[in-house]
Amino acid sequence: MDGSDLSIIDSNDRRHHKGKAGNLFSRAGEVSEKINASRKSQDTDDPLEVLLYDPIAIRLTHGFIRAGWSANTATFLSVLFGLAGAALLYPRSHWINLSGMALIIFSAILDCCDGQIARLTHTSSQLGRVLDGMADGIIYLAIYAAVGLRTAGELIPFTQRPWSFYMGIPVLAAMFCHAGQSRMADYYRGLHLFFLKGKNRADLCRSKDLEAEIASLPADAPVFERLYRSFYLPYTRNQERHTPNAQKLLDKLEEQQAWLPRASETYIPLSRRYIQLVSVLSFNLRTYVLFLLLLLGLQLFFFPFVILILEGVKWFMVARYERIARQVYEKIP
Repeated sequence: MDGSDLSIIDSNDRRHHKGKAGNLFSRAGEVSEKINASRKSQDTDDPLEVLLYDPIAIRLTHGFIRAGWSANTATFLSVLFGLAGAALLYPRSHWINLSGMALIIFSAILDCCDGQIARLTHTSSQLGRVLDGMADGIIYLAIYAAVGLRTAGELIPFTQRPWSFYMGIPVLAAMFCHAGQSRMADYYRGLHLFFLKGKNRADLCRSKDLEAEIASLPADAPVFERLYRSFYLPYTRNQERHTPNAQKLLDKLEEQQAWLPRASETYIPLSRRYIQLVSVLSFNLRTYVLFLLLLLGLQLFFFPFVILILEGVKWFMVARYERIARQVYEKIP
C-alpha cells in the first residue's frame, strides 16, 4: 500500500467521522477490501484462517502498514510469540498450557499478517518466502522439543520405565516427517498458484533457476544474498525429487509456453479436488490435534498421528498430484 492509499483511507475517515471507534472500523473495513482482493487464491486459503484469523489479522496488518513495519517484522514477532507459546506447553498445568496455546494461535495470526503486508505493499520476495518457511520450522521445532521433554518423564506404556532419552526417537521421527509434509504442501500450493495465476508467480521456484541466480551473483554481493539461496536450494531439489511427473510437465511447458493456458484449464479443475490436502498438512490441523491431546493428557499419541496419519496423507497427495501432472503432460504434443 503506498502513501496515496493511506491518504484515501484518512480522507474517508474524516468524511465519515463517527468518533474514534468509527474511524478505526472504517479504516479496517477499507483495508479488509484490499486484503480480500490481494489474496493468493480462494482455492489455497485455509478455511480456518479465513474464518478465525483474518478478522484479527486484517486490523493488525492495517496498524503495521500505518506504522511502517515490514512483512519481515511481522515474521520476527510471529517467531517470538511462537517460541514463548511452545515453552509454555512444557509445564504440567492446564492454565499455563492454555496460555501457551493462545500465544501460538496469536503467532499464527501474525504469520497471516506478513503475507498480507507483503502483497499490499508490493514487497513480496523470494527472501520473504524463505524467512517465512524458516519461521514456521523454528516454531514447530520448539513445540516438538517442549512436548517431547514433557513426555520424557512419563512411563513407557505397559512398563515401569520412563521414556527418558528414548523419547527422542518418536520426536525426531515426527520432526523428519513434519519437514517433508510441509515441504510438499508448500510445493503443491505453489504449483496450483503457478497454473492459476501464471508463470511469473514467485510462489513456485525451480532449482535450476536458483542455481542460475547463485551463479550470477557478483563477487561483492551481500553474504545473505548467497546464503539464503544456498539454503533454499536443497529444499527445492528435495521437492523436485518427489515430483518427477510435475518436473516433466514444467519442462515441457518451458519448451512450449503457448500451451500454458490450455494446460491450466486441465490442471486447475483436477487440482481443486485435492488442494485442501495442503491445508490438512499445514499448521492448523496438527496444531489443534496437539492442543486437544495435551489437554487430555494424551500428548504421546501426537507423534504417531504425525508419523502415520499425516505422512499417509502426504503420500496420497503426492500420488494424486503426480497422476494429474501426467494427465496434463500427455495432452501437450
